[in-house]
Amino acid sequence: MRSTKVGKILIGITAGLFVGAAQMDCVSDLPPITLPGGSGGNGGVSSNGGNGGAAENGGNGAAGQSAIIGTMPSGGSNVDANVQDVQPVIASADANCGVQTQNPSVQPVDLLLVLDRSGSMSDDIASDATCGSRAGCQARWPTITASLNQVLAASPTSVQWGLKFFSSPGGSTCTVKSGVDVGVGPTTAAQIQAAIAGTSPGNQTPTMAAIKAAVAYFSTVNDGLPHYILLATDGQPNCDPGTSSDVTDASVMDTAGVIGTANTGSNIKTYVIGIGPSAGNLDAFAAAGGTGNYFPAESADQLTTALSTIAGTVASCVFTMASEPPDPTNLGVYLDNTTKVPRDPSEGFSLAADNVTVTLNGSYCAGIKDGTFKVVQVFFGCPGVPLPDNF
Repeated sequence: MRSTKVGKILIGITAGLFVGAAQMDCVSDLPPITLPGGSGGNGGVSSNGGNGGAAENGGNGAAGQSAIIGTMPSGGSNVDANVQDVQPVIASADANCGVQTQNPSVQPVDLLLVLDRSGSMSDDIASDATCGSRAGCQARWPTITASLNQVLAASPTSVQWGLKFFSSPGGSTCTVKSGVDVGVGPTTAAQIQAAIAGTSPGNQTPTMAAIKAAVAYFSTVNDGLPHYILLATDGQPNCDPGTSSDVTDASVMDTAGVIGTANTGSNIKTYVIGIGPSAGNLDAFAAAGGTGNYFPAESADQLTTALSTIAGTVASCVFTMASEPPDPTNLGVYLDNTTKVPRDPSEGFSLAADNVTVTLNGSYCAGIKDGTFKVVQVFFGCPGVPLPDNF
């Protein structure tokens, strides 16, 4: 009967190896528990509750085997009364090791919307017609306001939005003030919505000056996060020095050059949305900004899709763990508790040299950005402890 009681302790410990997400210290120097069966030896369990020390006389039989499985409880009259008090531990050669799971924190990114508020932003998004009181007209300014309201509400929490108008409200024809209208941050949706609602289109399109101001602002944001610009405009730039409203080859080339310098010199990529049918060929700006082609938006749906796509594209696939794993070579990454991610720098996960930064790559990153996967978890394994296939 004593063997049966000790067997219950062993089962309880085995079942508790991966319970919960709490840290469970590995133990390598606990005194062994000797299973019963030794000839007249000390294989029994205390019947008087004295710290597991004094033992009954065992019967004749083979010598007992010992295993380091945990600590026996003090006191009590028998094993059954204390089975529930035995705390599970994990045997390991590393006494400081711990098996645990944790939800890593996604690394945020900064996305600054550089928004054209030139006079033509009052025109119909599907044509160049002035709306006025014309029925069925979708003016560009209220359309982008409605689209932004949707996108900001559904945007990944890792995307920290900010806002820069051009020209600047309260200024003259080509005025672009330093700084931004709403600084990038984690909870700026309401501020951005209020800023757009609080102004209206007017003046010209000083795009080059706006990009310069955006880059200068980012140079003051020392948060260590990736920086992106989202340029949304309905026309080609003007307001180059010496001009007011004329769009010239020089104004286009100068703007592309400033965007390219931001990309190559400051590692700030620029995404571009062209609003309305006369935005012109903005691919040169997107190419200079390192993002390929611009997004045309001639309807409310196209505009919302463009904004959502860009927000999802810049969303981070970089996650930070709260502490270093005990064995960096024995780290498991899982998506939605079921998908085990292989360790692969192109199609899987990679661990940075700091041993706390995990990056998802390839289709796994794409799955995070498009919403296929919602939850990222990591599993710290002790040396020699196999990783589970899932949670």
